[in-house]
Amino acid sequence: MAYLLLVIIILSQSGLSETSSVKYYTFLGSGRELQMKVSIWGEIGSPGMYSIPEGSDLLFLITIAGGPTKYADFSKVKVVRSFPEPEVVKVDLKNFFKTGIRDGIPELFPGDMVFVGETGYRKFKSVLEVLRDISFVISFSYMVYRLVD
Repeated sequence: MAYLLLVIIILSQSGLSETSSVKYYTFLGSGRELQMKVSIWGEIGSPGMYSIPEGSDLLFLITIAGGPTKYADFSKVKVVRSFPEPEVVKVDLKNFFKTGIRDGIPELFPGDMVFVGETGYRKFKSVLEVLRDISFVISFSYMVYRLVD
């Protein structure tokens, strides 16, 4: 109870209202550390909502969410932030994987939603799969038509 009171006091002094980010904080873990809830979608191993330690960055979230799929495009990562001001932060992780320099890797905030985009190959493959299915239906329809005649 004392921890909850402390969090409320800290958040009220920082100017955050109940309607902004307080609902995204929880106490978890044996260390009773403050955790925040964030979501990750797109080309990721296990998309969903995660409780992560306050001060975690984007790479930490991607790691605990199962890492990227083979179709993930690291130049198409977006962090959608709802407070203090709504904004979309575009992140290009390709530079990090080339150099190892963490500049430009954003720290996450409570309620952030992360989207990892897909490669052009994935989109092309999806179009080919649809065309394959359509050609199967057309071929089957033609065979049935020929048998009926």
